[in-house]
Parts: sequence; structure tokens; C-alpha cells
Amino acid sequence: MAGIRQRCGARTLMTLLACVARASALTASTPTISVIAEGPEYLVVHKPAGVPCHRRDDRPGILELVGGTDLKLCHRLDDGTSGCLVLAKGRRAAAAIGDAFAAKRVAKVYVGLTASRPSKKKGVIVGDMVRSRRSQWRLTRDSANPACTWLSRSIGLGPGEDPAARLLVARPLTGKTHQIRVAAKSIGAPLLGDGLYGGGKADRLYLHAAAIRIPDVGLDARASPDSGASFLSRRFADAWSAVDLEAELADDALPRAAREFLARQRVS
Repeated sequence: MAGIRQRCGARTLMTLLACVARASALTASTPTISVIAEGPEYLVVHKPAGVPCHRRDDRPGILELVGGTDLKLCHRLDDGTSGCLVLAKGRRAAAAIGDAFAAKRVAKVYVGLTASRPSKKKGVIVGDMVRSRRSQWRLTRDSANPACTWLSRSIGLGPGEDPAARLLVARPLTGKTHQIRVAAKSIGAPLLGDGLYGGGKADRLYLHAAAIRIPDVGLDARASPDSGASFLSRRFADAWSAVDLEAELADDALPRAAREFLARQRVS
């Protein structure tokens, strides 16, 4: 009997040690989430690339990593996308921010890198998005419930050792899943590191939410990318310094087609 207790005790100890080791490994690999803006109704955090918005298996989601019992996720970023992510402080704030998103009174600017030359350097990319194969979405010529993206800049990075060739600046006027990734593919310039849409291999998905503005709650936040060899390169820094985020966020900087689209969306 004593031998049985001893064996069970050994197994219990081994299990406990394994759990401790696993917890230590998870703690060591847990990313730090930085707060980049805060107001009475919101937090804006810098979501790292590779961190999911919601828990996936053993990977904790943003709310778990940030902590706090009353924070609400106001929108989502793809796992591989980094940058500005808005959390509301409580239900009332979440409702107010949700209303702003629904009424298209939110301005967001993204920066991406591609290894390809796009078929257009700037323009409004619009069309319905439909499910395709392998969890992909694709853009169609229909416009019953269209995604609309304003591609404002395409800047060449010049020669370099990494595969990034151009910097793309985009402002999504709608909030569809994979919208900017699909828009980039539709103009022949899939984002670097976006294997799902033909962007090839890289150390991360090169898409970053650089700025967000929600006038309803006085929110105005910016975040520069801080990971990925191509985002950290001198070539990117030189090109990125030419981008005026204040101008990119302004509605009056949108082309007529984009302003008319927003006006229709806000009415409906």
C-alpha cells in the first residue's frame, strides 16, 4: 500500500512540475501590451503581431493580457496585424464607440509592405467580398454590400536586401474581414508575409494599424510598427517619414468617390 502511495505521489509531483514548467514558459513568452492612449471611456493599446484578439488554444487574447474586469473589445485586428486597438471602459462606453463605428465616424490608417508593384499607385478599391477557398475572401465587381478602401500612397523603398519593395498606405472606409489584405491582392500587390493571399514568406504579416481617430469620444491615437525586420529597416523609416498621418485621417483629404461613399454609408 505504501508503495502505491509513493508511486502516486511521484506521478503527482511530476505532473505538478510539468504544469509549473509550462506556466513558466508561457509567462516568459507572454508579450507586453503597451497603452498608447487613454481617455475616460477608452484605452488604446498597441497590439503586437501574432497576438490574437480573442484566446486561441494556449494563446491568451488581448483582454487577458491587458487585465481589468470591465474592458470591452471595440473592434478586431487579424492575429498577424499589429497596431492601434481600442478597448472601451464598460458597457456604456462600448455602446458609444460601437455607434461611432456603425455610423462610419471612425477614421483608421494602415501601413503595409509588399514585394510587388501594384497595378495602381492610388485609388478607391471597392467591391463586394465573398468567401473563396481556404478561408480566403475575394473582391468582386458587385456592390450590394461593398468593402471600400482608399489606397492613398504607394511609395517605392529603393534597393535593399529584404524583399519589401513598396510601402502602401490605406484607409478602410468599411470594416470587413481581411479587407486591406484582399484589396492589396486585388491590385496585384499582396502584403509581404501574407501567405493566405499570396504574399510569400516573411518574419511577420506586414500590416500595421498606424492611426485611429474617433471624435465622438475624443480619441486620437498613433503607433509606429515596432517589429519585423522590414518595418525596422532604414528604407522603411525613410519612406514612412514622408507620410502625414494627420492628413491621412482627414475626410477632406479623401477623393470625391470616397467622400460620396462615406456620405451614403452614414445616411443608411
